[in-house]
Amino acid sequence: MMDTQELISNVHRQVLSKMTKKVSYSCQITGDEFKDLFLLRAKEVLFEHGNVGEFIIDEHNKEVLILMYNYAMRCISDKINPLAGIILNGAYGCGKSVMISAFCRVLNDINFIGERITEIHAIELSELIKTNGVVPYCRIPLLIQDMGKERNSMNNFGTIVKPIADLLAIRSEYGSLTFGSTNMDKKMFSEQYHEYITKRIVEHVNLVFLPGKSRRPDYSINQR
Repeated sequence: MMDTQELISNVHRQVLSKMTKKVSYSCQITGDEFKDLFLLRAKEVLFEHGNVGEFIIDEHNKEVLILMYNYAMRCISDKINPLAGIILNGAYGCGKSVMISAFCRVLNDINFIGERITEIHAIELSELIKTNGVVPYCRIPLLIQDMGKERNSMNNFGTIVKPIADLLAIRSEYGSLTFGSTNMDKKMFSEQYHEYITKRIVEHVNLVFLPGKSRRPDYSINQR
């Protein structure tokens, strides 16, 4: 029969192993290497969006990029928690979707957590949850783009169903790694996903504001 000290020792090893596994995957790269990787991935994202331009680092996004590098290198500070996810919020077109997408691709490149981060739009995810339920999406690392754009629905009893809100609540319980982009500020986030869910989410996610105005190109020709 196992004595108390042996039990404590076994639990200690299990907990230490779990914590070490969670923080030991990411490879170390320099700030310049991170920047080069990020710009390559950002260019890739822009191209996928039909934009042949370059991603520009400027006074609006450079501090966020520094935060992202510190996060990727697991630098624990009062500014960023590398054990939580990141949701970028800001104005329409300020570049948050491109930045968070490029960033998550870099995290995949450096094997940040030993699992790939899956990127999906909030509307698509909402529809998949209606079809498959929340279980397939509860624990996997996710990047949810345009949070708040998803459509809510009504069940047979006339109750409003919010699939993403339900998913976020469960992911918070599991401590699942969640990344995202949204136009909502913290108050709007609470209105969309309920205040109690938002409080749980911000315990497990770094909500980072990206300043700046729209960067989207305008290809209109001879328009009045």
